[in-house]
Amino acid sequence: MTAIASLRRRTALAGAAALAVLAASATQASAAYNPADPAQKAQYDAALKVAAEGYQYGIPLLNMQRTFRTSTSVNRPNGRGGGPVNAFSHFRKLADAKDRTVVAPNSDTLYSMAWLDLSKQPQVIHDAKNIKRFHVLELLSPWEENFANIGSPAKAFPDGDSVVTGPSFKGRLPKGLRRIRSPYDRVWIIGRTYVDGAKDLAATHKVQATYKITPLNRWNPKKPLSYTPKKGKADTTINEAHVPGTGTGEDPATFFDALGDEMRRFAPPKIDAPILARLKTLGIGTGLHPVAGGRLTDAQLQALRDAVTQGPAKVQSSLLKAYLSKFEATNGWLVGRVGSYGTDYELRAIADKFGLGAPHPEVSVYPLTFLARDKSPLTGAHRYVAHFPPSMAHPPVKYFWSLTLYDNDSFFVDNPIDRYLVNDRSDLKYNGDGSLDVYIQPDAPSSADQRRNWLPSPQPTAKTPGFRLMVRLYGLSAKGI
Repeated sequence: MTAIASLRRRTALAGAAALAVLAASATQASAAYNPADPAQKAQYDAALKVAAEGYQYGIPLLNMQRTFRTSTSVNRPNGRGGGPVNAFSHFRKLADAKDRTVVAPNSDTLYSMAWLDLSKQPQVIHDAKNIKRFHVLELLSPWEENFANIGSPAKAFPDGDSVVTGPSFKGRLPKGLRRIRSPYDRVWIIGRTYVDGAKDLAATHKVQATYKITPLNRWNPKKPLSYTPKKGKADTTINEAHVPGTGTGEDPATFFDALGDEMRRFAPPKIDAPILARLKTLGIGTGLHPVAGGRLTDAQLQALRDAVTQGPAKVQSSLLKAYLSKFEATNGWLVGRVGSYGTDYELRAIADKFGLGAPHPEVSVYPLTFLARDKSPLTGAHRYVAHFPPSMAHPPVKYFWSLTLYDNDSFFVDNPIDRYLVNDRSDLKYNGDGSLDVYIQPDAPSSADQRRNWLPSPQPTAKTPGFRLMVRLYGLSAKGI
């Protein structure tokens, strides 16, 4: 997709603002490393290049482990994505501006999340056949690959009964089950079920109630919803995990020791052999512990630390570089093909930081922008128009589309009409030529027609007056993709 909408400022421009990338936190200095020593500095520079590549390669795997530990730290589904393994946790309500739990929430679908543990046996996933609304159960590997989907999207497995098997499963499967082969014994399921506003919540809950996970040895094809797991003493306190090496007082270099453990648990795919060979020169790899191993010099250890502390800013820089390189071609929107990455480790790290759990384009595409046409940051201090030409005013989607406004922390913006998005169900006023203008500003437009198309932005006096826009396109046509 090469064009969506042009975004222009409605007031006079004072000039293009310079872009800035936040610097990473100060690095932890090693007392024995002397950067003034040419030999040590050369060793450090060589090691930093490898370590930075290792951070980019490994952060998605460790962030998925962090997400798993946090989500499964409770043993009852909490309605916010947390719960025990092999059980769905359904979101039951739509987010509003007071909700600061889920980053970049949407009002198009309700989530249903689960983590599968396939180490002991396969798990059967049931959803009702002939569901009339859009729905998808997205299956993700620990390396953030969307390896399968169940439900409405093109190329997805059909509804009914599917059995997910791990890589070591050799047994026989009962008839009537569609097999989905997982490359690993752990799977993250992100379910999305269409909801048409608050009035549609009860009907959406009924669809969610048909989603069920059952161990293969307990599956009853005649009663697919009958299984009830044993429950111990309730633990409903979420324990927020963090990526090793990023906690207060931790040595950042231990990130790579933890990465070695996770790579041993979830072996990298064979196509990663070239990068693994490079990382191994610094003691980074499957089952390796470059810090605990004690074989690295002080200069090399400092390079490991700096790679971790500088890592988030470098991912941010990669995002900006990718965004600006195609800024004109995409009318100022950042559009990427995510969900499957191959050896594009940079894109995977970007998706991990800014769109964890992003699915294949066949499911949905999420164009994003945080800059105006003059490349200045979007802010509530100005009024804007998002203009969709006739060719894009009705996007070529099979299911639905929306345009959502978030503050710079990726949460909804409080506003007097509780409007956080416009979509294909909104009562929008189209122009005579079929184009669409969405008015993005803090205060209501004076024109009644413009108020119909008003998407409120933060007040300029707000704590975070900056904002970003995200389009959601579900069921985009092959030509549109």
